[in-house]
Amino acid sequence: MMTEPSGFAERFAQRKESARRTLRDASVAELQALSVELFPDHTHPFARPFSDFIEEHRSESALRGETSDGISFAYYPRSDRGIWYKIEGTLLSVGLLGTTSRKVLSEIVAERGRSE
Repeated sequence: MMTEPSGFAERFAQRKESARRTLRDASVAELQALSVELFPDHTHPFARPFSDFIEEHRSESALRGETSDGISFAYYPRSDRGIWYKIEGTLLSVGLLGTTSRKVLSEIVAERGRSE
């Protein structure tokens, strides 16, 4: 039987609360500037997909936020899609939001009474 690592539930609750507190509107221009900031020389393998993702969703309202452990994200409630990134020193990690993250963000958006 698999068990959760010690502290997992507490860490998850902290992430959810910090995402709730920091969630804010983000413009296309802001996200494009973020792309330039994250990938200034465009050599990172995720530079193009990140930029394309923002462009693909430019007609949607976007939200940005951060978690208590330094993960930042952009979320598009209408299509229920998003992208995350984390910078640790000079190391940049990037990816698409997974099912659990999208579910939590969708719940937070619904709690706020927003319909994107």
